[in-house]
Amino acid sequence: MNDLTDESSRARTARLLQDAQNAVAFAHGVALHGIRANQLIALHRSHYNPSQPRVPAGHPDGGQWTSGGAGAGIQIAAGDGRGGPGGWLRAVVDLAMAVIEAYRSEHGLRDLFGNRLGTVTWTRIDGKDIFGSNSTSPTYRQIDRKDAESMRPKLIEKYPDVMAQDNIGQKPNDALFHAEATVLFRAVRENGGTLAGRKLEVFSDRPMCPSCEKVLPYVGLELGNPTVTYIDRAGRTLTMKDGGWLK
Repeated sequence: MNDLTDESSRARTARLLQDAQNAVAFAHGVALHGIRANQLIALHRSHYNPSQPRVPAGHPDGGQWTSGGAGAGIQIAAGDGRGGPGGWLRAVVDLAMAVIEAYRSEHGLRDLFGNRLGTVTWTRIDGKDIFGSNSTSPTYRQIDRKDAESMRPKLIEKYPDVMAQDNIGQKPNDALFHAEATVLFRAVRENGGTLAGRKLEVFSDRPMCPSCEKVLPYVGLELGNPTVTYIDRAGRTLTMKDGGWLK
């Protein structure tokens, strides 16, 4: 592939990313202010390219959120994007997945068969896009690993009944190196060293693992105790605050 083609491909990816980001930000704001679902869906369709990836109705990731020992989660019905209960959330999630897919495309985060490599998370803070990835991803940086390794002994000391101590690399300690934690570490660096007083929505293109369910609320406490809602591609949500998951 020549330089001109590479430049054209990067430009298309940038346009896709910007269009999807703008649509997500606006659609989410409208939904939170209680505008009717059908109005949101009309807005969604006017901004969103129907050829972009979508999660179809009846996707195998669908269904109820099941929580482990970390506490019950909040489940919002994931509608099919045509209005009704959860319709606005489905529109927002579809748009967020388009943003994540653009990021995957830009960084080559799929294998030769088109399968997703690892998990990608995404949030916005003060207009800045922040993506998270696991420690095995090519987008994972040394500073991300440093933050995770610095957090690990703090949590082991404070929560010995939760964190593994004999083998500090085993579950659930591995959650510190997952995309769900990485996006928070990166958000802290973009926000002056703390997330105190912040409310974040973090979108993820995979369901949350049991290790993250156990450990993430304690990570949140160490980073300033923000209110963080995790939303996966099926529209399932979990919100953490004060060291636990809100019921």
